[in-house]
Amino acid sequence: MPIASKRKVEARKEAPVIEAEPVEQPLAEQPAPTPKVTALVFSYDSAPALRRCLAALEGSHDRALIQILVVDCGSHDESPQLDSEFEGVTILRLPRYFGRTKALNIASRTAAGEHLFLLTPQVEVLPTTIPALLARMESDQEAAALCPLLLDTESHSHAQFFLLPTPATGLELTPVEIDKAAGAVPVEYATFEAFMVRKYFFKGINYLDERYGEFWSDAELCYQIRRASRKILALPQVTALFTPHSPYSESSKTILDADRVHGLAVYFGKHNGFLTGLLFRIKSILKALLTLRLSLLIALVSGTKIDGSQSEIL
Repeated sequence: MPIASKRKVEARKEAPVIEAEPVEQPLAEQPAPTPKVTALVFSYDSAPALRRCLAALEGSHDRALIQILVVDCGSHDESPQLDSEFEGVTILRLPRYFGRTKALNIASRTAAGEHLFLLTPQVEVLPTTIPALLARMESDQEAAALCPLLLDTESHSHAQFFLLPTPATGLELTPVEIDKAAGAVPVEYATFEAFMVRKYFFKGINYLDERYGEFWSDAELCYQIRRASRKILALPQVTALFTPHSPYSESSKTILDADRVHGLAVYFGKHNGFLTGLLFRIKSILKALLTLRLSLLIALVSGTKIDGSQSEIL
């Protein structure tokens, strides 16, 4: 081999090996935890109360496991814009007032949580309220629904538990007193003001019956839970604050009363027979006639309910 070529080979053999700088691999993004609870707030013209409700929900322990979803039913105040103040809140804006039943059905179909926590803006949860309800729900498979005890600023209980309506009681519900020292109390009927229910049960009955408008779909759900031999439990040791507030105008009283009668007639017709529901409707029409509430009489005769088709602005 020529000397020059041999030197070139030796030079190549002796050349230092330069190691490449290690390239930092980007950290894999951790998937957001799947929410276990969807706090579903039904709201209408309740901006100040809704703001307090959402602030309380945002302060919940285990916040990452909670989806906050507001269904706004055609509000005329600033309620539909509150998601600009609460980045972790989703607001579904409905164009008009469809009534509580239809609005909750629309919102519940988009809920991601395993459990639905139905709320009104008048309720402010404590940081421990939702985690405590969730812990009980996961440990008690016989419970289909759980409710915290709602207290006012003076620690007085709000009326949220009743016996289911019967043809004998009609519109006059029988309230149930809850022992505040008890751990859990089975109840027949709890309102949707603060009501946690397993979503699979909600879906299993094909959501809420939209023959109801504003009222009585909560009684219907409670009836279906008991029919399935499952429990509705009040948990007196789990509390939340309730501040009374009604967004409805005095002029909306007629359509609200008509919807209340219509819904209960539907309930009695389903569970006590068609004639029982019809008789309740006729008695309500006669009562409106005797008390000279002509606008209510017309609404009852025409079968008016709150479903988005009504012309009245609530």
